[in-house]
Amino acid sequence: MDPVLVLGGCGALGHHIIKQLLHTKKASEVTAFDIRTDVNRVPGANYIKGSIVSEQDVRSALETVRPKVIIHTISPQLMGQKNTHKLYENVNIGGTKILLDCIAKTNCVKALVYTSSSSVIHNNITDLVEATEEGRLFYWPEQTEFYSHTKAVAEDLIQGANRQNGLLTTRLRGSLLFGEGDTTATPQMIANARTGRTKFQIGDGTNLFDFTYIGNTAYAHILAADALIRESDGRADRDGPLKVNGEAFCITNDDHWPFWDFIREMAAECGHPVPKNKVTVVPTSVYYAFAVVAEWAVWAFSLGSKESNVNRRMVKYLTMTRTFNISKAKERLGYQPQVGIRDGIKRAVQHYLAHECEKKSN
Repeated sequence: MDPVLVLGGCGALGHHIIKQLLHTKKASEVTAFDIRTDVNRVPGANYIKGSIVSEQDVRSALETVRPKVIIHTISPQLMGQKNTHKLYENVNIGGTKILLDCIAKTNCVKALVYTSSSSVIHNNITDLVEATEEGRLFYWPEQTEFYSHTKAVAEDLIQGANRQNGLLTTRLRGSLLFGEGDTTATPQMIANARTGRTKFQIGDGTNLFDFTYIGNTAYAHILAADALIRESDGRADRDGPLKVNGEAFCITNDDHWPFWDFIREMAAECGHPVPKNKVTVVPTSVYYAFAVVAEWAVWAFSLGSKESNVNRRMVKYLTMTRTFNISKAKERLGYQPQVGIRDGIKRAVQHYLAHECEKKSN
Protein backbone atom coordinates (compact mmCIF):
# COMPACT_ATOMS: atom_id res chain seq x y z
CA MET A 1 0.00 0.00 0.00
CA ASP A 2 3.01 2.31 0.43
CA PRO A 3 2.99 5.19 0.96
CA VAL A 4 -0.05 5.53 3.24
CA LEU A 5 -1.35 8.79 4.68
CA VAL A 6 -3.69 8.51 7.68
CA LEU A 7 -5.65 11.70 8.22
CA GLY A 8 -6.39 12.01 11.93
CA GLY A 9 -3.56 9.56 12.61
CA CYS A 10 -3.12 10.74 16.20
CA GLY A 11 -6.77 10.20 17.06
CA ALA A 12 -8.18 7.10 18.68
CA LEU A 13 -9.03 5.27 15.47
CA GLY A 14 -6.18 6.68 13.40
CA HIS A 15 -3.39 5.51 15.67
CA HIS A 16 -4.91 2.00 15.83
CA ILE A 17 -4.86 1.94 12.03
CA ILE A 18 -1.20 3.01 11.96
CA LYS A 19 -0.21 0.43 14.57
CA GLN A 20 -1.89 -2.36 12.64
CA LEU A 21 -0.46 -1.25 9.28
CA LEU A 22 3.08 -1.36 10.65
CA HIS A 23 2.61 -4.46 12.81
CA THR A 24 1.13 -6.53 9.97
CA LYS A 25 3.63 -5.06 7.48
CA LYS A 26 0.77 -4.09 5.19
CA ALA A 27 2.70 -0.86 4.86
CA SER A 28 6.09 0.45 5.93
CA GLU A 29 5.82 4.07 4.81
CA VAL A 30 3.03 5.42 7.00
CA THR A 31 2.44 9.08 7.79
CA ALA A 32 -0.04 10.60 10.22
CA PHE A 33 -1.55 14.00 9.46
CA ASP A 34 -3.23 15.66 12.42
CA ILE A 35 -3.84 19.00 14.06
CA ARG A 36 -2.01 17.66 17.12
CA THR A 37 0.88 15.22 16.72
CA ASP A 38 2.25 14.92 20.26
CA VAL A 39 -0.21 12.19 21.33
CA ASN A 40 -0.78 8.56 20.33
CA ARG A 41 2.52 8.34 18.47
CA VAL A 42 3.55 5.02 16.98
CA PRO A 43 7.24 4.11 16.53
CA GLY A 44 8.10 3.84 12.88
CA ALA A 45 5.44 6.27 11.65
CA ASN A 46 6.04 9.76 10.30
CA TYR A 47 4.08 12.80 11.48
CA ILE A 48 2.89 15.99 9.80
CA LYS A 49 1.08 18.66 11.78
CA GLY A 50 -1.73 20.36 9.94
CA SER A 51 -5.45 21.04 9.62
CA ILE A 52 -7.80 19.52 7.09
CA VAL A 53 -9.59 22.85 6.78
CA SER A 54 -6.36 24.42 5.48
CA GLU A 55 -5.86 23.86 1.77
CA GLN A 56 -2.19 24.77 2.13
CA ASP A 57 -1.66 22.18 4.89
CA VAL A 58 -3.42 19.41 2.98
CA ARG A 59 -1.71 20.18 -0.31
CA SER A 60 1.70 20.31 1.39
CA ALA A 61 1.09 16.93 3.07
CA LEU A 62 0.08 15.30 -0.21
CA GLU A 63 3.06 16.73 -2.04
CA THR A 64 5.41 15.58 0.72
CA VAL A 65 4.08 12.04 1.11
CA ARG A 66 2.77 11.37 -2.42
CA PRO A 67 0.43 8.75 -0.91
CA LYS A 68 -0.94 5.79 -2.81
CA VAL A 69 -3.54 5.26 -0.07
CA ILE A 70 -5.33 7.80 2.11
CA ILE A 71 -7.42 6.78 5.11
CA HIS A 72 -9.53 9.74 6.21
CA THR A 73 -10.58 9.42 9.86
CA ILE A 74 -10.76 13.10 10.78
CA SER A 75 -13.96 14.29 12.47
CA PRO A 76 -14.73 16.49 15.48
CA GLN A 77 -15.87 14.80 18.66
CA LEU A 78 -19.61 14.28 18.83
CA MET A 79 -19.85 15.79 22.32
CA GLY A 80 -18.23 18.56 24.32
CA GLN A 81 -17.62 21.00 21.47
CA LYS A 82 -18.59 24.67 21.05
CA ASN A 83 -20.33 26.09 17.98
CA THR A 84 -20.87 22.54 16.88
CA HIS A 85 -22.90 23.15 13.71
CA LYS A 86 -20.21 25.40 12.24
CA LEU A 87 -17.42 23.08 13.39
CA TYR A 88 -19.04 19.94 11.95
CA GLU A 89 -19.75 21.70 8.67
CA ASN A 90 -16.23 23.15 8.34
CA VAL A 91 -14.43 19.90 9.14
CA ASN A 92 -16.69 17.13 7.85
CA ILE A 93 -17.89 18.89 4.70
CA GLY A 94 -15.42 21.70 4.05
CA GLY A 95 -12.37 19.63 4.97
CA THR A 96 -13.46 16.74 2.78
CA LYS A 97 -13.98 19.12 -0.17
CA ILE A 98 -10.48 20.52 0.31
CA LEU A 99 -9.02 17.01 0.48
CA LEU A 100 -10.72 15.87 -2.73
CA ASP A 101 -9.65 19.02 -4.57
CA CYS A 102 -6.04 18.48 -3.49
CA ILE A 103 -6.16 14.78 -4.44
CA ALA A 104 -7.36 15.71 -7.94
CA LYS A 105 -4.44 18.12 -8.36
CA THR A 106 -1.79 15.79 -6.93
CA ASN A 107 -2.62 12.80 -9.17
CA CYS A 108 -0.95 10.11 -7.05
CA VAL A 109 -3.70 8.74 -4.77
CA LYS A 110 -5.24 5.45 -5.90
CA ALA A 111 -7.40 4.56 -2.87
CA LEU A 112 -9.36 6.64 -0.37
CA VAL A 113 -11.11 5.05 2.61
CA TYR A 114 -13.50 7.37 4.45
CA THR A 115 -14.55 6.90 8.07
CA SER A 116 -18.26 7.66 8.11
CA SER A 117 -20.85 6.81 10.77
CA SER A 118 -23.69 4.33 11.10
CA SER A 119 -25.86 7.31 12.07
CA VAL A 120 -26.08 8.54 8.46
CA ILE A 121 -28.92 6.09 7.78
CA HIS A 122 -30.63 6.79 11.09
CA ASN A 123 -32.87 9.72 12.00
CA ASN A 124 -32.04 9.05 15.67
CA ILE A 125 -35.73 8.72 16.48
CA THR A 126 -36.90 5.33 15.24
CA ASP A 127 -35.39 1.96 16.14
CA LEU A 128 -32.99 0.24 13.77
CA VAL A 129 -33.15 -3.56 13.58
CA GLU A 130 -30.54 -5.40 11.48
CA ALA A 131 -30.11 -2.30 9.33
CA THR A 132 -28.05 -2.62 6.15
CA GLU A 133 -26.17 -0.26 3.86
CA GLU A 134 -29.26 -0.06 1.66
CA GLY A 135 -30.92 2.36 4.06
CA ARG A 136 -31.21 5.88 2.65
CA LEU A 137 -29.15 8.76 4.00
CA PHE A 138 -30.88 11.32 6.22
CA TYR A 139 -30.18 15.05 5.92
CA TRP A 140 -30.96 18.04 8.13
CA PRO A 141 -33.59 18.80 9.36
CA GLU A 142 -35.09 15.34 8.85
CA GLN A 143 -31.83 14.15 10.33
CA THR A 144 -32.13 15.31 13.95
CA GLU A 145 -28.35 15.29 14.62
CA PHE A 146 -26.44 17.88 12.61
CA TYR A 147 -23.22 15.90 13.00
CA SER A 148 -24.82 12.95 11.20
CA HIS A 149 -26.09 15.30 8.48
CA THR A 150 -22.55 16.52 7.78
CA LYS A 151 -21.23 12.96 7.66
CA ALA A 152 -23.94 12.09 5.11
CA VAL A 153 -23.00 15.08 2.95
CA ALA A 154 -19.34 14.08 3.20
CA GLU A 155 -20.27 10.56 2.09
CA ASP A 156 -21.90 12.04 -1.00
CA LEU A 157 -18.69 13.93 -1.77
CA ILE A 158 -16.56 10.80 -1.33
CA GLN A 159 -18.94 8.79 -3.50
CA GLY A 160 -18.89 11.50 -6.16
CA ALA A 161 -15.09 11.33 -6.32
CA ASN A 162 -15.04 7.59 -6.98
CA ARG A 163 -13.41 6.73 -10.31
CA GLN A 164 -12.40 10.33 -10.89
CA ASN A 165 -8.73 10.98 -11.76
CA GLY A 166 -7.82 7.34 -11.15
CA LEU A 167 -9.17 7.39 -7.59
CA LEU A 168 -11.24 4.63 -6.01
CA THR A 169 -13.18 5.37 -2.81
CA THR A 170 -15.19 3.53 -0.18
CA ARG A 171 -16.98 4.43 3.07
CA LEU A 172 -17.01 2.59 6.40
CA ARG A 173 -19.76 3.10 8.98
CA GLY A 174 -18.81 2.09 12.50
CA SER A 175 -21.33 1.90 15.34
CA LEU A 176 -20.42 3.40 18.73
CA LEU A 177 -16.69 2.85 18.88
CA PHE A 178 -14.94 2.05 22.14
CA GLY A 179 -11.43 0.96 23.02
CA GLU A 180 -7.97 2.12 23.97
CA GLY A 181 -7.59 5.84 23.50
CA ASP A 182 -11.23 6.63 22.74
CA THR A 183 -12.14 9.96 24.27
CA THR A 184 -15.92 9.64 24.34
CA ALA A 185 -17.56 6.31 25.20
CA THR A 186 -15.05 4.77 27.60
CA PRO A 187 -14.32 7.89 29.71
CA GLN A 188 -18.02 8.75 29.99
CA MET A 189 -19.03 5.24 31.04
CA ILE A 190 -16.27 5.04 33.63
CA ALA A 191 -17.29 8.43 35.01
CA ASN A 192 -20.90 7.27 35.27
CA ALA A 193 -19.81 4.10 37.07
CA ARG A 194 -17.78 6.08 39.61
CA THR A 195 -20.66 8.41 40.40
CA GLY A 196 -23.09 5.52 40.87
CA ARG A 197 -25.25 6.29 37.84
CA THR A 198 -25.03 2.71 36.63
CA LYS A 199 -27.24 1.73 39.56
CA PHE A 200 -30.10 3.20 37.53
CA GLN A 201 -31.56 1.87 34.28
CA ILE A 202 -33.93 3.74 31.99
CA GLY A 203 -36.60 1.46 30.51
CA ASP A 204 -36.87 -2.31 30.66
CA GLY A 205 -33.32 -2.92 29.42
CA THR A 206 -34.28 -5.15 26.49
CA ASN A 207 -33.10 -2.73 23.80
CA LEU A 208 -30.23 -4.23 21.80
CA PHE A 209 -27.30 -2.14 20.61
CA ASP A 210 -24.23 -2.59 18.42
CA PHE A 211 -20.92 -1.54 19.94
CA THR A 212 -17.66 -1.76 17.98
CA TYR A 213 -14.20 -2.31 19.41
CA ILE A 214 -11.97 0.32 17.87
CA GLY A 215 -9.24 -2.16 16.87
CA ASN A 216 -11.78 -4.09 14.82
CA THR A 217 -12.78 -0.89 13.06
CA ALA A 218 -9.13 -0.17 12.27
CA TYR A 219 -8.78 -3.69 10.86
CA ALA A 220 -11.79 -3.09 8.59
CA HIS A 221 -10.20 0.10 7.24
CA ILE A 222 -7.05 -1.78 6.28
CA LEU A 223 -9.06 -4.51 4.58
CA ALA A 224 -10.97 -1.85 2.62
CA ALA A 225 -7.78 -0.06 1.53
CA ASP A 226 -6.24 -3.37 0.46
CA ALA A 227 -9.35 -4.22 -1.58
CA LEU A 228 -9.32 -0.84 -3.33
CA ILE A 229 -5.67 -1.26 -4.27
CA ARG A 230 -6.39 -4.69 -5.73
CA GLU A 231 -9.20 -3.20 -7.80
CA SER A 232 -7.01 -0.29 -8.85
CA ASP A 233 -4.19 -2.62 -9.93
CA GLY A 234 -6.58 -4.88 -11.84
CA ARG A 235 -6.12 -7.82 -9.43
CA ALA A 236 -9.83 -7.68 -8.55
CA ASP A 237 -12.93 -6.84 -10.56
CA ARG A 238 -13.89 -3.22 -9.87
CA ASP A 239 -17.26 -3.81 -11.52
CA GLY A 240 -18.11 -7.25 -10.17
CA PRO A 241 -20.70 -8.27 -7.56
CA LEU A 242 -18.05 -8.19 -4.82
CA LYS A 243 -16.64 -4.77 -5.66
CA VAL A 244 -15.58 -2.40 -2.87
CA ASN A 245 -15.15 0.90 -4.71
CA GLY A 246 -18.21 3.12 -4.60
CA GLU A 247 -19.68 1.09 -1.74
CA ALA A 248 -20.51 1.67 1.92
CA PHE A 249 -20.01 -0.90 4.66
CA CYS A 250 -21.49 -1.25 8.15
CA ILE A 251 -18.82 -2.28 10.67
CA THR A 252 -19.69 -3.66 14.12
CA ASN A 253 -18.55 -6.38 16.49
CA ASP A 254 -21.31 -8.58 15.02
CA ASP A 255 -22.56 -9.13 18.56
CA HIS A 256 -25.77 -7.35 19.59
CA TRP A 257 -25.76 -6.52 23.32
CA PRO A 258 -28.54 -5.22 25.56
CA PHE A 259 -27.50 -1.59 25.96
CA TRP A 260 -27.58 -1.61 29.76
CA ASP A 261 -25.68 -4.90 30.03
CA PHE A 262 -22.80 -3.24 28.19
CA ILE A 263 -22.89 -0.26 30.54
CA ARG A 264 -22.77 -2.53 33.59
CA GLU A 265 -19.99 -4.69 32.09
CA MET A 266 -17.90 -1.55 31.64
CA ALA A 267 -18.68 -0.49 35.24
CA ALA A 268 -17.71 -3.89 36.62
CA GLU A 269 -14.40 -3.86 34.75
CA CYS A 270 -13.43 -0.53 36.31
CA GLY A 271 -14.25 -1.79 39.80
CA HIS A 272 -17.85 -0.64 40.27
CA PRO A 273 -20.00 -3.74 39.70
CA VAL A 274 -23.77 -3.45 40.02
CA PRO A 275 -25.70 -6.74 40.41
CA LYS A 276 -28.91 -6.79 38.37
CA ASN A 277 -30.99 -7.23 41.52
CA LYS A 278 -29.54 -3.95 42.80
CA VAL A 279 -30.50 -1.97 39.72
CA THR A 280 -33.24 0.63 40.06
CA VAL A 281 -35.41 0.64 36.92
CA VAL A 282 -36.79 4.06 36.02
CA PRO A 283 -39.77 3.95 33.63
CA THR A 284 -39.08 5.72 30.36
CA SER A 285 -42.06 8.06 30.81
CA VAL A 286 -40.84 9.15 34.25
CA TYR A 287 -37.31 9.88 33.04
CA TYR A 288 -38.70 11.73 30.02
CA ALA A 289 -40.72 14.02 32.29
CA PHE A 290 -37.62 14.60 34.42
CA ALA A 291 -35.64 15.48 31.28
CA VAL A 292 -38.23 18.06 30.22
CA VAL A 293 -38.01 19.74 33.63
CA ALA A 294 -34.20 19.65 33.54
CA GLU A 295 -34.09 21.20 30.08
CA TRP A 296 -36.35 24.07 31.06
CA ALA A 297 -34.55 24.65 34.35
CA VAL A 298 -31.11 24.89 32.77
CA TRP A 299 -32.45 27.07 29.96
CA ALA A 300 -34.14 29.42 32.42
CA PHE A 301 -31.25 29.78 34.88
CA SER A 302 -28.68 30.23 32.11
CA LEU A 303 -30.93 32.60 30.14
CA GLY A 304 -30.77 30.22 27.21
CA SER A 305 -26.97 30.02 27.04
CA LYS A 306 -26.60 26.42 28.21
CA GLU A 307 -28.12 23.04 27.39
CA SER A 308 -28.97 20.44 30.01
CA ASN A 309 -26.88 17.26 30.04
CA VAL A 310 -30.14 15.45 30.76
CA ASN A 311 -32.46 15.99 27.79
CA ARG A 312 -35.21 14.35 25.79
CA ARG A 313 -32.82 13.17 23.07
CA MET A 314 -30.85 11.22 25.67
CA VAL A 315 -33.98 9.34 26.72
CA LYS A 316 -34.37 7.96 23.21
CA TYR A 317 -30.72 7.00 22.91
CA LEU A 318 -30.82 5.08 26.19
CA THR A 319 -33.91 3.09 25.25
CA MET A 320 -33.74 2.56 21.47
CA THR A 321 -32.77 -0.60 19.61
CA ARG A 322 -29.92 0.02 17.17
CA THR A 323 -28.47 -3.01 15.40
CA PHE A 324 -26.82 -3.58 12.03
CA ASN A 325 -26.26 -6.44 9.63
CA ILE A 326 -22.62 -6.66 8.52
CA SER A 327 -22.98 -9.48 5.97
CA LYS A 328 -21.75 -7.19 3.20
CA ALA A 329 -18.49 -6.39 5.02
CA LYS A 330 -17.95 -10.09 5.71
CA GLU A 331 -18.53 -11.04 2.09
CA ARG A 332 -16.69 -8.27 0.25
CA LEU A 333 -13.98 -7.22 2.71
CA GLY A 334 -13.45 -10.56 4.40
CA TYR A 335 -14.10 -8.79 7.68
CA GLN A 336 -14.50 -10.70 10.92
CA PRO A 337 -14.16 -9.05 14.35
CA GLN A 338 -10.74 -9.89 15.77
CA VAL A 339 -11.52 -8.90 19.37
CA GLY A 340 -14.75 -9.75 21.20
CA ILE A 341 -16.84 -7.31 23.24
CA ARG A 342 -15.69 -8.49 26.68
CA ASP A 343 -12.04 -8.54 25.72
CA GLY A 344 -12.47 -5.11 24.13
CA ILE A 345 -14.00 -3.74 27.33
CA LYS A 346 -11.06 -5.07 29.34
CA ARG A 347 -8.57 -3.48 26.99
CA ALA A 348 -10.42 -0.16 26.95
CA VAL A 349 -10.80 0.15 30.73
CA GLN A 350 -7.29 -1.08 31.59
CA HIS A 351 -5.78 1.37 29.10
CA TYR A 352 -7.85 4.23 30.51
CA LEU A 353 -6.95 3.46 34.13
CA ALA A 354 -3.26 3.02 33.34
CA HIS A 355 -3.08 6.37 31.57
CA GLU A 356 -5.06 8.01 34.34
CA CYS A 357 -2.42 6.82 36.82
CA GLU A 358 0.33 8.17 34.57
CA LYS A 359 -1.27 11.61 34.48
CA LYS A 360 -1.62 11.69 38.27
CA SER A 361 2.01 10.65 38.79
CA ASN A 362 3.17 13.41 36.45
